[in-house]
Amino acid sequence: MLIHLTPSFFLNYSNISVDLIDIEIPQLGLHLQAERDITVRFPSPNKRLHYVCRKKGRKAIHGILLNTDNYVTDITVITRWFVQGDVSLHRVHMHIVGADDAATDVIHLWSGVRNTPFRDKAPDLTKNWIPASCQPRLTVNAGDRPSVREPAIWRRADPAGIIRQQTEFYTAATVEPERLLSPSRSNNRLPALEDAFDCKVRDYADTLRVLYAYPGVTVCPVTEHEELIESDLKETGEFDAFTSTIQPVLQEVRAVCPVCPVFFTNTTNLMNNIRRFSTHFRALTDPEKQFVEYQINQPLFQVSDH
Repeated sequence: MLIHLTPSFFLNYSNISVDLIDIEIPQLGLHLQAERDITVRFPSPNKRLHYVCRKKGRKAIHGILLNTDNYVTDITVITRWFVQGDVSLHRVHMHIVGADDAATDVIHLWSGVRNTPFRDKAPDLTKNWIPASCQPRLTVNAGDRPSVREPAIWRRADPAGIIRQQTEFYTAATVEPERLLSPSRSNNRLPALEDAFDCKVRDYADTLRVLYAYPGVTVCPVTEHEELIESDLKETGEFDAFTSTIQPVLQEVRAVCPVCPVFFTNTTNLMNNIRRFSTHFRALTDPEKQFVEYQINQPLFQVSDH
């Protein structure tokens, strides 16, 4: 499977320094180092956009190409940047939908192309996405590039307002391999097949997977979900189960992961953290574990303000 990725940084300030450190994709066993494997170049007319590409030649290429040995639907793209003297981490939980043998995270490449066999590949939930603001991209601060995807993005900033951690859920689409490999005026800066990084798909316990096609994925505070479960179990007369089983597990997770007090709804995200960090959960009986998982993984709906 071919996967085209475009890790990037939008730098809107001339007095802020930004350098690439590395990219890691655990599900593919991939770790690319800046100035050894990859570098930053400027293929876009907008020179505020810093794109990662393979360190080869001098041409500014739009992203990197991966060639995997098996089909994959969920990957985590972790890019580290050195911003104004400190590390800023950008983590993208990417869910790939479609049945083609290639995929790209570039929104405009999902569109149908007239007078070609390439039809529209954009997932339904992405129809209102604006490429300039909805591409997964790190910025100096949250106000630099507001997006309709904000409900699926979580950030932590330092006292100066510089983003030091940005974690987001992103749906990407499959496309025909020929769409990425056939040169045209609109994609003559895409990476060539011979420049792809070969990867082997492997199991990774912390992979975020979508549990339900509907109602979608958003960021939710762990405390908010805990309060919802507490309320539900009170109504069903199972409050003792909450205090003896659910509450200790979630308290433990919050204590171990204080820098990330949220999770992505309707995914395996929170249960992944529970399995990884909660000794209380690991000590439960199998029926108790099933009870916890049922409560944690219940579908959550986003309430609109409109």
